[in-house]
Amino acid sequence: MKEKINSLQLSSIFALLIFSSSIGISLYTTIKIAGIDSYISVFIGGILGIIPLLLVLYIFNYDIDKPIYEKNKIIFGNFLGNIINFIISILYLVVAITILFNTSNFIVSQYLSDTPLLLIMIIFMLVILHAVNKGIECISRVSAIFVIITLFFFLFGICGTISEVKIDNLKPFLEFGLEKPIIGGFVNTLMSTAPIYTILIIPKKDICDNEKTAKYLIISYMIASITLFLISFVANAVLGKYLTGLYQFPGYIALKRISLFGFIDRIENFLSLQWILSAFVTLSMIIYYLIKNIKKNGNSKILNILVGSIIIFLSYKSFRNNTAFNSYLYNYYPYILSLLTVMYFVISISIFIRKKLKK
Repeated sequence: MKEKINSLQLSSIFALLIFSSSIGISLYTTIKIAGIDSYISVFIGGILGIIPLLLVLYIFNYDIDKPIYEKNKIIFGNFLGNIINFIISILYLVVAITILFNTSNFIVSQYLSDTPLLLIMIIFMLVILHAVNKGIECISRVSAIFVIITLFFFLFGICGTISEVKIDNLKPFLEFGLEKPIIGGFVNTLMSTAPIYTILIIPKKDICDNEKTAKYLIISYMIASITLFLISFVANAVLGKYLTGLYQFPGYIALKRISLFGFIDRIENFLSLQWILSAFVTLSMIIYYLIKNIKKNGNSKILNILVGSIIIFLSYKSFRNNTAFNSYLYNYYPYILSLLTVMYFVISISIFIRKKLKK
C-alpha cells in the first residue's frame, strides 16, 4: 500500500521547510545586505514568497497522480526531463550540505564547543536517515508534532523578549533607502522558499483530503512568514544596529535576554531547539526527494546511507571554517537558489503552454 498523509501533515512540513532557513542563513544574509532594516527585507520577502507558493500549488495540481520527476518526463520528454531532474537533484544536494553545515555549526558553537563538527554531522544524519527509512508518513507525523513544539517555543521566545524590545534600536530607519531592503527581500525569498519544492515529490492523490491542500498550504505559509518577520523584528529591536551585524545567529542571541522569575537563565538553549527541529524535517525531505529521483519505487536503506554519507562528506569538506561558510552564504548561495527557482518557474510555464496547446 502507498503511504498516505493528510493536508494538515503536509502543511506542517511546509511551514518547517520555510522556517528552517531562519537560523544563521536567511536572517544572517539579509542583515549583511540591509543592516538594521533587515526586518523590512523579511517583510518584503514574505510578500515576494507568494510567487514560489503559487508555483508549488500550480505544479502540484497538474497530473495529480504523478510525483514531480514523472511530471517533468511527461512535460519535456524522457531525455530532457531526466536532465532537468538531475539538475534539480544537484541543486538540492547543495542546499542539503548548506543546511547540514549550518545546523551542525550552530550546535557546536552554542551547545557542544569541544565536540568535533564531523561527529555532530554523523549523529544528526543518523537520526534523519532513520526517519527517511520509515517513509514520508513518518516524516509527516514527526512534522505535525514538531510544528506544535516550534510554534510554542516561538511564542514563548517572543513573550520573553518583548520587554527588551526598544524601537530606538531600529534607527536609523531606511538609512540607505529602499534599494538594500528590496535586494535583501529577494534574497530572503530565495533562501526561505528554496526547500518548499520538495513537497512536489508527493503525488497530490496520495493526500487523503487533497481538496484542502491549497487552503492549508496558504495558511501554513502565512504563519511561517509572520513568524520569520517577528523573529527578525525582535532580534533587531533587542540587539540594535551594531550587535545584529556582529553575530551569525542574532535570533539566538536575542533569546539570551530571557530570564524567568529573575533567576532562571540560559533558556535560549532550550528554545533554540525550534531551529534544529525544522532543520531535521528539511534535511529529511531533501534526502527523501533525492532518493525518490534515483529509486522510483520502494525504499533502499543502502541508498539512503550512501546519499547521507555523500552529504556529510561534501558538507564537511566544502567549508574550511565558519568564515568561509559565511562568505559562501553571502556571495554564492543566493545565485544557486535563484537557479533552483528558475527551474520550477520554467516547469510552470511549460505546464501552462502544454495546457493551452491541448485546448
